[in-house]
Formats: sequence, C-alpha cells, structure tokens
Amino acid sequence: MAEARDGLFLRGLLGVLAAALGLYVVCDLAGWVPARLSVQQRSRRRAFPTPIGERYENFDPNLCLGIAIGSTRYRLNYPLGHAIVTRPLFGVRDWEIPERFNHEGQSFEVTALDPFALLNAHDVRSVSLPPTMRWLNGAVALAGEALEEICLRRRDGTEERFEPPFTALAVRPDPLFPEPEMETER
Repeated sequence: MAEARDGLFLRGLLGVLAAALGLYVVCDLAGWVPARLSVQQRSRRRAFPTPIGERYENFDPNLCLGIAIGSTRYRLNYPLGHAIVTRPLFGVRDWEIPERFNHEGQSFEVTALDPFALLNAHDVRSVSLPPTMRWLNGAVALAGEALEEICLRRRDGTEERFEPPFTALAVRPDPLFPEPEMETER
C-alpha cells in the first residue's frame, strides 16, 4: 500500500514538473518570460552578439552573392572604389563584364574575379573580361563545362581569346595587367 502511494506521488510530482516545464516553454516562445530568465533570448544573444540595426540599406544584404548591378553580382570595396565580380545573374549567356560602373553615387572599377565566379555560371557560354581586371584568383580553373570562350579585352582595343581548358589563361601571373611604372625623378 505504501509502495502504491509512493508511486502515485512520484507520478503526480513528475506530471506537475512536466506541466510547469511545458508552460515555461510556451511562455518563453511567446516572449512573456523576462530576458534574463529566457532560454530563447540567451540563445539569440549568443548567435547574434552584435545587434542588427533596423535600417536595411546600412548593410550589404548578401556578402556571398554580392550586389546585383546589370548582369553581374559584385562585392564592393567602398574606400578604394574597387569591385570584385562574384557571379553572373541567372540566365546570362554572353557575359560582358564592364570596366566600371556607378552605384549609389560612387564610381567603382572592376579589378578582380572572385575565385568561385565561374563555378556556378552554368548558362554562360562566353565571358568578356575588362582591361581593368587585374586578378583572376584562379577562377578560370573552376569554369563550367558550358563555357566556350573567355575574351580578355585590352586597353588598346585589341582582344585576346581563350578556349577550354583555359590553361593558357590559368597559368598567367597575377596581376594580369600590371600598373604602369612611374618614372622616378632624379
């Protein structure tokens, strides 16, 4: 009889504890638990230690894919005015990368390819690189099977064309076009 009473008491105690835990979880999810006692708030602070502002335009919305301008996505270096090509937009077949462009009132010069710029360019058949392109960062090694031609435009208006497997372009040293040497004063 005492064993049955102890078993009943233990089940009742576990039931009350389970109900209290369930009520806590529901209240925590609803946001009714104070922040210092909330598991949800503590987890959120650990995952996002820096508060994110409410103004969306103050942040680069997609650091991996880059900002879409024209038919290309770029990561932008605002202080230097440089742009790194991250990938083409979906559906682009003949991809011509410009030398420079304006974004939010600032001019950017396209200077580099992201190492993975050609990896996910599944639809692209030809790429035309501008004469301002200095660094390929090994991107041509990851070119997709659909890519038939890479054209390197020069400042003098001539073009140099490369066909798969692009080894002639892949072994070129970076920078592609070194900065012109300045004459030193004597």
